[in-house]
Amino acid sequence: MKKILVNEKVSSDALNILKKAGEVVYMPSGDLEEFKKLVKDVTAVMLDTTIKFTPELMDMAPDLKVISRTGTGVDNVDVEAATQRGIMVLHTPDANTGTVAEHTVALIGAVSKHLLFLDKETRDGKFKTARRLYLPVDLDQKTLGIIGYGRIGKQVAKRCMAAFNMKVIIYDPFIDESVVAPGVVRYDSEEQVYKEADVLTVHVPMTPETKHHIGEKLLSLMKPSAYIINTARGNIVDEAYVIKMLEEDRLKGAAFDVLANEPPVDGEAFLQNDKTIVSPHSAALTSECTVRVACEAASGIVDFLEGRKPRSIFNRKGLNIQ
Repeated sequence: MKKILVNEKVSSDALNILKKAGEVVYMPSGDLEEFKKLVKDVTAVMLDTTIKFTPELMDMAPDLKVISRTGTGVDNVDVEAATQRGIMVLHTPDANTGTVAEHTVALIGAVSKHLLFLDKETRDGKFKTARRLYLPVDLDQKTLGIIGYGRIGKQVAKRCMAAFNMKVIIYDPFIDESVVAPGVVRYDSEEQVYKEADVLTVHVPMTPETKHHIGEKLLSLMKPSAYIINTARGNIVDEAYVIKMLEEDRLKGAAFDVLANEPPVDGEAFLQNDKTIVSPHSAALTSECTVRVACEAASGIVDFLEGRKPRSIFNRKGLNIQ
């Protein structure tokens, strides 16, 4: 019977799906040393972000045929190494779309209304002074700039137009014009989006091209009254330069769900600044979405083991799968 290693805490629904196709080895601890011991004779791995799946780990598992990521991003998997070894890499790009979009919109509301700061001031007995700081801003008719108009970017645009009556401008050189929703304005110049956005939100995958892409050159174009939101990946945005801009009053605020260091290191500058809001890479971790994502990741493994083609194969081209 084929073994399936699950290296994260998942719902019983997902585990029951997996049990249809093999013996489930369940290790919700995320401990690397335990993972090394258990991965040796498995055929499939259901993977979260706690383990970086290196070529060395793959070589410890000669029977490994499929890795299924519970999430959209696969940046903790060496996809090239997996492809060279004939290992299929699956992900779940659709399961968390609406959930991450909701979290993004919540961060936009929280940072523009200065909710965390005002909450703290009120609890610290500064009700009267905090009330008259006039920090919150209206979102109505403000310009939302979206970098990356994929699944999540589209949903963020839709929600912000409907909820806040925001104008939406986007930059994404990889999409067809036909997918741009009515009312959304597409720019050919990425720089122009940074210049015009009152709120800028990032929705691109982590790739060699996007790593450290949003740095001084682009960030310095933003308005001093603007806010930046990142629910993509931490290393896409230069956090140190964002902090520099905040400290110099060249940017109003930043709300990130992702950081370059996860978990943060001691004294992390981004966490020390009172103009930032940070959540622990939890945009997709609602009670409903975690079940949905795990079940989809499990179903992909079962499809593979039972001879069907899984729906979302990340390295489809590399494996020459039609």
